[in-house]
Amino acid sequence: MKSIYFLFLSALLTLSSFAHNEPWTAARPDGHAPISVMGDHMHAMGEWMVSYRYMTMDMQGLLKGSDSVQPTMADTGFMMTAMLPKDMTMDMHMFGAMHAISDQWTLMCMINYLDNEMTMQNGDKMETSGLGDLKIGGLYDLARWDDGRRAHLSLGLSAPTGSIDEKSGGNTVGYGMQLGSGTWDFHPAITYLGQTENYSYGAQLGGVLRIDDNDQGYTLGNRVEATVWGARKITDSLSASVKVDHTCQEEVDGEHNGLKSRKGMSPSNRPDHQGRDLTSVGLGLNYYFQSGALRGHRIAAEWETPIHQKVNGVQLELDSSWTLGWQYAW
Repeated sequence: MKSIYFLFLSALLTLSSFAHNEPWTAARPDGHAPISVMGDHMHAMGEWMVSYRYMTMDMQGLLKGSDSVQPTMADTGFMMTAMLPKDMTMDMHMFGAMHAISDQWTLMCMINYLDNEMTMQNGDKMETSGLGDLKIGGLYDLARWDDGRRAHLSLGLSAPTGSIDEKSGGNTVGYGMQLGSGTWDFHPAITYLGQTENYSYGAQLGGVLRIDDNDQGYTLGNRVEATVWGARKITDSLSASVKVDHTCQEEVDGEHNGLKSRKGMSPSNRPDHQGRDLTSVGLGLNYYFQSGALRGHRIAAEWETPIHQKVNGVQLELDSSWTLGWQYAW
């Protein structure tokens, strides 16, 4: 946990020394954060923005703590090694909208659709798909400076619209295959942005705080996230970015009622085998249409891969992820 605050504060102090003599603006290719960063920017009063993101994530191989292990009883502690997970893919479609009701407040909402597939060591597959949790919130302007810097606060709340009763083959699937949290969750964050003539940068510290247990008797672990990024304007329409983020998520509190009798079969069913510390690096491209019929449209892509991960118990190892996105503001 200390590393998160150290990363954020160090980045904030370093980035604060870079500035220029013009206010921050979104009307340039690096005017938004890398596409995987949410709630990164605000709008002027009356403006709207709609967005779509597609994220795909691959996991394969097993970790115990931070060490790779083989799917054996000696390494994992589970007798039914055939039921250990082998790999998993998660595809997520995210639809969002933002509207500025004033220069101080920008409202936002987001809903996602998930498609999960997990393969076990014996070749069996489990699949789940459907709507995830609905998130609503607001961004509040904290400060704006004339030298290309600004800061804002994000306050969000997600509603438990995603199912936590998913089954495959008649059996309840593990925590990571469920479509939602089952709880009302608070999403606070603070974001700091800056620009120079050809560069932009930012830092965001946020998290997810779970509110009470869900109706299946458990609560997903709270999560803290710290992200720093920088981007270079290559042309008036194209920019490239690099991002480093660190996420710390706790294990599950309580137990899913449908998994109590099967938690010894697989770590996917164990509440103490959920949550991880993850540090990743991302590389991205952002293209902003400045004129023509597509003026105001923005397309972006980002590839991410872990540079360090430590899991609770035994879990699948995150390999890499891609995020592709489209945004249109008017």
